[in-house]
Amino acid sequence: MKNRIFLHGLNLALCGLAVAAFVACGDDGGEGSGGAGGGSGSTTSGTGNPTTTTTTGTTDPTTTATSSTTTATTTATTGVGGGGPQTVEMIDDMEDNDNAILAEGGRVGYWYTFNDETAGATQMPPPDPEGTGETPFTMTELAPARAQSTTAARSWGSGFETWGAGFGFDLNSPEGVKAAYDASAYAGITFWAKVGAGSIKSATVLISDPGTDPAGAVCTDECDKWNKTLALTEEWQQFTIPFADLKQGGWGTPAGTDQIDATQLYSIQFQVGVAPEFDVYIDDLGFYN
Repeated sequence: MKNRIFLHGLNLALCGLAVAAFVACGDDGGEGSGGAGGGSGSTTSGTGNPTTTTTTGTTDPTTTATSSTTTATTTATTGVGGGGPQTVEMIDDMEDNDNAILAEGGRVGYWYTFNDETAGATQMPPPDPEGTGETPFTMTELAPARAQSTTAARSWGSGFETWGAGFGFDLNSPEGVKAAYDASAYAGITFWAKVGAGSIKSATVLISDPGTDPAGAVCTDECDKWNKTLALTEEWQQFTIPFADLKQGGWGTPAGTDQIDATQLYSIQFQVGVAPEFDVYIDDLGFYN
């Protein structure tokens, strides 16, 4: 079932006083415009991939809420006036506690982890490079919960020294064969994220298309995916990322276009660079309009 979150509209009224009639003026008092959180710096994304750091996020004002108040909380922190998403189609809310994204909208995919294979380094959940399914990606129970959300995607570890580690999923991989997914009906992606104590405070969102994924036959081992690096904190923040804001890192094979081809997306991933420790949480990930 598609999960859509509708933002409440602005309540506009005309105010004035005339000789014969008047109209009252009012404010609904419930709208909040999410503030933009920013950060700058650099991290590593992909094999030798330097990226610039830009971010737009809003802090989660509560950790507990009933189902009836969750929509209001999301509405307030997204920010209507700031051009936030008007509707969200959930890719995965993680609440079914399995390794599959929601089987909606023609999407079929499974969460996985990956890393630079530094000797002695550790990553949880562990990668399954052979795709045997013996060690599937597992979700993490949230304590405390984030509003009504009780489970999130999480990867943590330490010791990677080449380019780092990450986790994510393919959007359309029935029977394990990766194919393109048409996301042109959407403006971008939105999700909640945070890091655990002691973790690196940044992560890079990576999205691939025919010019930046081996499946597209343009690149092979130097696939410089479309990306954006985010400054994270130990508090939950919601991030809204337009496809138009994604850029290649400039280290690998050029895609041959200036922007991502949203009609043919392959994967969505979250990656950290070289750091002593990392612990990244992702929740309620969806496409938005």
